[in-house]
Amino acid sequence: MALSKIQAKEYAKTLYVKEDLHQKIIAERVGVTEKTIGKWITDGGWKKLKTSLLTTKDNQIANLYDQLEKINSEIKARPIVYDIPASILKPIKLRDAQGDETLRYQDYNPTDFPIKYGNYPSNGEADIISKITSSIAKLETETGVGETVEVSKKLIALIQQDDLEFAKRVTSYCDLLIQTLMIK
Repeated sequence: MALSKIQAKEYAKTLYVKEDLHQKIIAERVGVTEKTIGKWITDGGWKKLKTSLLTTKDNQIANLYDQLEKINSEIKARPIVYDIPASILKPIKLRDAQGDETLRYQDYNPTDFPIKYGNYPSNGEADIISKITSSIAKLETETGVGETVEVSKKLIALIQQDDLEFAKRVTSYCDLLIQTLMIK
């Protein structure tokens, strides 16, 4: 069964955006030239749509949580270094009764000195943690193009179960909404 031009274009769009196939393979599967696929990609802004699908809010939030966990793990695993004065770390020359010299280090307890580096973030790390946390909060409360695409896909899939023709009309409206959001 041959696809109409509109059906072929929608099928090509799905293959390009969701399946990440090469243009030549899409052209063969849809039954058009590779040049036509290239024109549709350019004219329809499919590259932006594909990028927005890959950078969905959920993906970005997961990446930020991973970064936050990595920073916190590094801080937690960092050895504690005490700020021991250099004078205590230098050996002391001692002379015995015969005049022989020996070197002796002072006895000290490292925990008696303040922590120089420890299991807490530096100012720079605290700033990064704050920025990542702020980004997560912002992403969790706003709706972007990627989120709109995800909701649209779920809505269209639900409608397709009952009425394929209506689902096609809804798809065109969803595409229009997404394109409008991408322009802003």
